Amino acid sequence: MVLILLAILIAFGTGGYMTLEQWSVHDALYMTVITLSTVGYGEVRPLTQAGELFTMLMIFGGVGVLAYSFSTVTDYIVAGELQGYLRRRRTERKIAHMQEHTIICGYGRVGRQVVEELHANEVRLVVIDVDLALAAELEPMGILFVAGDASDDHVLESAGLSRAAGLCSCLPNDATNVFVVLSARQKRPDVFILSRCNQPENQDKLRIAGADKVINPYVTTGRQMATQLLYPSVMDFLDVVIRRDDLELRLQEIIVGESSSLVHNTLGDAHVRSQTGVNVLAVRRDKRTFDTNPGGDFVVEAGDALVCLGTPEQLNVMAEFAADGRRRLQVAS
Repeated sequence: MVLILLAILIAFGTGGYMTLEQWSVHDALYMTVITLSTVGYGEVRPLTQAGELFTMLMIFGGVGVLAYSFSTVTDYIVAGELQGYLRRRRTERKIAHMQEHTIICGYGRVGRQVVEELHANEVRLVVIDVDLALAAELEPMGILFVAGDASDDHVLESAGLSRAAGLCSCLPNDATNVFVVLSARQKRPDVFILSRCNQPENQDKLRIAGADKVINPYVTTGRQMATQLLYPSVMDFLDVVIRRDDLELRLQEIIVGESSSLVHNTLGDAHVRSQTGVNVLAVRRDKRTFDTNPGGDFVVEAGDALVCLGTPEQLNVMAEFAADGRRRLQVAS
């Protein structure tokens, strides 16, 4: 805005001197610049009375523009806009080099819990929210933040959607979640999308929009509370293995890569338990088949998701054994 105003004033002054004094473009431009800058140089040529009046007008205009420019620049720096701009540039550069990260849309009560759990498990994250103040909270944690509307294609792309491993939409409004899922699915047909849903009747809409998994936090919480009342020991055990806390056991999903020696081999012949120390509790195949009790004769295929129980060290060994490149990337972050 300041530069535009200055350019208009220079053009006006140059045109005025050319019209009133019949000067060349060079002389008129030079006179305009030294007048606006108030450097105190003498006139290029003797001025007529009209030229003197016009020069006084230009001096007042130059002083006004300089005062406005100074106040604008000062406000820009003092208000932190420059700092915010530099922070956004740093964030953009970091996101540009990220691969296989997870995008969290919405940092409310639900989104905050999702971020805390994923961050505790060393998953690389990018958070999208409209609240600019969240940058100061997330930056010390090493979590990248993008300010904006998550349903905007440009905002999703700036969060690295084209290279992300997954997206979780935790916004409190179901309609907004539908727009986010639609935008993300259109850009990335292969990315895993998890969405929050507040009203049960909207779950089908979110699935049609492209969500792989839809979770109603109220229904899930109610079921968990009922199960806690019915089977407290089971829930306590699951809470231990799902959450990090200070205990050793972890419950993790490990994807079998094509280069793994497990492929076309049985769990028994591969000696998974003796080689890694983990227990394979379940196997999911093609997002449809879920074997909750795989025996030693279960034949493993590439792409199988193994639900494994073990210590962090054992799970890392299992990830290497299964050639899970996705997990190795997360561990290395």
